[in-house]
Amino acid sequence: MSKITRYDMLKEQHLTGSQDGSVSLWEWGHQNAVATPRSPGTFAKVTRVRFSQHGNKFGVADSDGHLSLFQVACRDGTARPFFNYQCHSKVTADFVFLGACSLVATAGHSSEGRNVALWDTLLPQSKSLVQAFTCHDQGASSVILAPQHQLLISGGKKGDINIFDVRQRQQRHRFQAHESPIKCLALDPHEEFFVSGAGDGDIKVWGLTVHSLLYSFPGEHPRSSFFKNIGQGVTQLHVDSAGRLFSCGADGSMKVRQLPERDCVVHTYY
Repeated sequence: MSKITRYDMLKEQHLTGSQDGSVSLWEWGHQNAVATPRSPGTFAKVTRVRFSQHGNKFGVADSDGHLSLFQVACRDGTARPFFNYQCHSKVTADFVFLGACSLVATAGHSSEGRNVALWDTLLPQSKSLVQAFTCHDQGASSVILAPQHQLLISGGKKGDINIFDVRQRQQRHRFQAHESPIKCLALDPHEEFFVSGAGDGDIKVWGLTVHSLLYSFPGEHPRSSFFKNIGQGVTQLHVDSAGRLFSCGADGSMKVRQLPERDCVVHTYY
């Protein structure tokens, strides 16, 4: 079995995407996958799999820059994407569904520098690009949506964070968050803050509306490789409704922290 590179889960279903390009849809109680929308050895390495907010569709991004969207009701033999497009010329690293509408945001690396983009999946492919942003030198690596504020947050390979207004379809703010590539982002369910994890193992917590640094956890998941951008730092982040921060790293550890009540003082924890 090929190495699983990405994973997403709903209550009764979960998705796996692998290094060999394959994607499988699983259901609890079934020993085998109920569908294999992408077979092994045919497509590029999977960089991200995600379910939509209501769980009726899912998407797959890969290292060739493609994004493919499927209906969850798909089964083997009928698993055809309803949207399939090379959104970035080099790699599509991440994507997010923009609520229940037909819009999707992608983050990746394009030769022309348009590394964050909005797409309308109901339009013909030649017209599906709604907005493209020239940002993130050397590409964007992660993107999340704050639905209540309609803000799109992306992290770049140079450690910078960009914040976009989805309604106005314009860039609102940019700041330097880390000294190494940002590997992942996570949003507080109450939308008071968001979290960034970097390749040097640092984790930082930022205010959502004022973008100030609230907490810093240096070296939380230290580097496990001497080679740049390979197997380094923070690999996954999650914040639950109780304010607990879950993090995984290339050091092989998973950690849970209870974030204190928010105040105006920056806290650095070693």
